[in-house]
Amino acid sequence: MRTSRWRWLRAVVVILGALVLQVSLVADLRVAGALGDLMLVLVVAAAISGGPERGAVWGLAAGIAYDLMLDSPFGLSALTYALIGYAVGLAAVTIGRTSGWWPVLLAALAGLVQAVLYTIIGNLVGVAYNFGDVPAIALVQAAWCALLVLPALRVLWWVHGQPEPDRLEVVLR
Repeated sequence: MRTSRWRWLRAVVVILGALVLQVSLVADLRVAGALGDLMLVLVVAAAISGGPERGAVWGLAAGIAYDLMLDSPFGLSALTYALIGYAVGLAAVTIGRTSGWWPVLLAALAGLVQAVLYTIIGNLVGVAYNFGDVPAIALVQAAWCALLVLPALRVLWWVHGQPEPDRLEVVLR
């Protein structure tokens, strides 16, 4: 079993690696004027693989790291990622399956909701984000999340270890 120290180190490596890719590579890949969000993909994968607590923790950590690079109010990404991570984690626990199309559907829905939530909270704290841009941003984020959640799940299994199936699940197979 992996020790907690190595999990933390692997988590930091994954977050920093995704952050570097986000600000260097993905920042230049605009689709319909909107960017994909690798940090959100990581948060969604963490929530699906580990539940609401892991989703919220990864959301807070990834959001703080990303907020350091953005020209937006500090904590805005961290708050929205933590909320999305917790909600996706709750949905994943409720569904009870991390296989099939469920992760892809949850990730796409999370991309849609995060764009709306980020805009709403941003406007509440005084940043005048245009609500007319939200549909394009939401669709691009949903597509990015849906496409990349399965590879991100593999990365999170490398960090935390692959979950072992319950005895009941093994018996029913």
